[in-house]
Amino acid sequence: MVFPFSNRSIFASAAILLFAVSSPALADTITDPINDFIPTFTGTHDPSLDVVSFSATFDGATFHLTGVENGPIAGFATGLFVIGFNRGVGASSFASIGHGGVTFDSVVTLSSAGVLGGNILNLASVTDTIIGNTFTINVPLASVPPLAGASPSSYLVNLWPRDISQAGNAAIADFAPDNSDLSVPEPFSVALFAAGLLGLTFMRGRKVKTA
Repeated sequence: MVFPFSNRSIFASAAILLFAVSSPALADTITDPINDFIPTFTGTHDPSLDVVSFSATFDGATFHLTGVENGPIAGFATGLFVIGFNRGVGASSFASIGHGGVTFDSVVTLSSAGVLGGNILNLASVTDTIIGNTFTINVPLASVPPLAGASPSSYLVNLWPRDISQAGNAAIADFAPDNSDLSVPEPFSVALFAAGLLGLTFMRGRKVKTA
């Protein structure tokens, strides 16, 4: 009898699924139109303040936040990249400039020179990199612990570059997303799904062999 599921095919499927289990969680990513500086922005329309994409990943211990800009980040001295976290109690301070859907309760900031700031806890444990037109900020969960019973996988984030030569909300060049927040993906959903498929593969293989 020829079995449709051989040991080789089962182990091949297992290898693929185990790779999926060991891979990082998928990021939630927003792409942003080029040259969409908001109308209330009074600063320099430098490409480094124009968001191309923004992504967020939570691996169970750390939030990895990556922004891709339309130009080199380090070349514009007064650039500041603000990421707002909404842990379930966020409010908006941007309704007056038409972006009331952007909500946050705490922020982490990164200057174009690579200097971190913000009002989150344990700022010294936050790390960052700037390479060309891309920055990444790694924020441990301990720096933004859950509030009001929220789980880390329900957090929302938003990115807004600023020109710090300007005052108040007039310094904000762009939002990503434009008038809402980006959800942070469930950290282990991909791994659990892959593990479930792996179990089904082995169950099917055992049934075929005993038929």
